[in-house]
Amino acid sequence: DSAGMDDLMELYRTTYQRVVSGEPVARSHFDVYLVDGALIHVREPCVREDVPHRVFVGVTPEDLPGEGLPGWRRKNRLKGFFISFRRHGVLFEGKCMAILPFPDYPVSGIRTGQTKAGRVLWEARIPAR
Repeated sequence: DSAGMDDLMELYRTTYQRVVSGEPVARSHFDVYLVDGALIHVREPCVREDVPHRVFVGVTPEDLPGEGLPGWRRKNRLKGFFISFRRHGVLFEGKCMAILPFPDYPVSGIRTGQTKAGRVLWEARIPAR
C-alpha cells in the first residue's frame, strides 16, 4: 500500500543521510562507507545503468576463523563475495545504495569494486581501522 511505500522511502532517505554525513573510507565510482557494522556503497547521482554490474567485496581476516572459510580461502586469507543490487541495494530519488553486513571477526583489509564481463571497472582498497 502507499503508506507502506512512504515509510520505506523515508527509511531509505534517513539511512542515506546518516551514511553520507560521515567520511567515506574509499571514493571511486561509488563512495564506500563503514557504518554500524555494514559496508555501504553509495552513488549520487545514479541511474539504472550504474548498477547492473556486480560489485565485489574481498575481506582479509586478521586471524582466520576456524571453519568459516573454505580451504583455498584459508590459504589465501580471503573471503570474497559479490553484491547484487537486485538483492542488497536500492535505486531511489537519483541515488544508489547497497548495504552489506560486515563480518563479525576482525579484518586486516577490504578490497571492493565493480566488474563487467570479467573486467574490473573500478576498485578500491580499504585498510582496517
